[in-house]
Amino acid sequence: MSQPHDPTAGPPAVPPHGSEVLPWAPRSGRRSEIVEYAASIPPLIADLPLVASADLLAASRAAQIDIAVLERTYAGQIATLEPFLLRTEAIASSRIEEELTTVDQLARAQYGISAPRTARTVKGAIDGLTLLVDRSTDGVGLDDILAAHRPLMADDAEDRWYAGRLREMQNWIGGSNRSPAGAVHVPPEPGRVPGLMADLVAFMRRTDIDPVLHAAVAHSQFESIHPFTDGNGRVGRSLINGVWRYRGVTTRMAVPVASAIVADREHYFGLVNDYRSGEIEPFALYLAHATIRAAEEAAVSAERLVTLPERWREQVRPRGGSAVAALLPMLTSTPIVDAHDVARMTGASPARAYAAIERLVDAEVLRPITQSRRDMAWAAGDVLDEADLMVERLRLR
Repeated sequence: MSQPHDPTAGPPAVPPHGSEVLPWAPRSGRRSEIVEYAASIPPLIADLPLVASADLLAASRAAQIDIAVLERTYAGQIATLEPFLLRTEAIASSRIEEELTTVDQLARAQYGISAPRTARTVKGAIDGLTLLVDRSTDGVGLDDILAAHRPLMADDAEDRWYAGRLREMQNWIGGSNRSPAGAVHVPPEPGRVPGLMADLVAFMRRTDIDPVLHAAVAHSQFESIHPFTDGNGRVGRSLINGVWRYRGVTTRMAVPVASAIVADREHYFGLVNDYRSGEIEPFALYLAHATIRAAEEAAVSAERLVTLPERWREQVRPRGGSAVAALLPMLTSTPIVDAHDVARMTGASPARAYAAIERLVDAEVLRPITQSRRDMAWAAGDVLDEADLMVERLRLR
């Protein structure tokens, strides 16, 4: 986990962003309040020298140790913990963008049952995050980033045509919907995006930078480029886990760092914005400490999930060899089921599968996530609710 460093080094720095003035042509052809605008030009970073300060290095090492302890302690429960952490991270990352859904709505979307648009979007975020992290072992490539963006935006009425494609139009953050006038940030004009993304991909394949600093710069640079018409924040935060998978900080789990960020989103936005002025140490330190908190609370959730089957057995007291007894230990890794699933998982007949479900609903182990008698499905509420409980614990820290 250690990286070469200069013990006398000060805070790492990146060059401030440049800018260029460009003519503004309104899309609608109507008169506009501006005739030109200033677009940002992020620096090239593929070969940028970056050395972590002593303070950052210490915080980064502490974060990496907590992640390693989490993975080692619960290595035998990967089937339960891996999908839980991916789900929790995607939910929190979507909440940062004010895409709100309930865990039951998300369960319906994940199971392929009718669900609100926001739930389908969060499901797309889970799919994109899972895909990107799984493909990052040998490095994060542009194809991986585009592939992660595709499911995120596939169900968006306005932007689904741009899913998995670099933008070919000017975008901006804040201000008016009509023009960049008054915008907080105007990313580079679209012609610069492919080159900047190639530079970012080259940067993410380096191995000579402290991993937390590496992820902080990668995320901040991506947000500055803003290469998509929408979904940039969620894909950008997934790069943090992508870089860490490539660097070996994680091997099987995603760190739910967005769960620690969501309660402090305005501060987070401010730190990422400061990157454009050449500051990166404050955000890198913030990321390290957020990671420590997230790893600690993930360990609490992991312990709760691991002990759920025994707690359920005490609640239900199933007969040995019954479908209920067979199903309980499987619900932490497969928390959403229908009657066909229960029959397949336990070897029970359809009638016994329904009877097992009814008994677990009565014991409040399962709860229905659908109201219609068609496409009926149930979920282990304790497993789904743990995502919200973890985010709430982090909010109170």
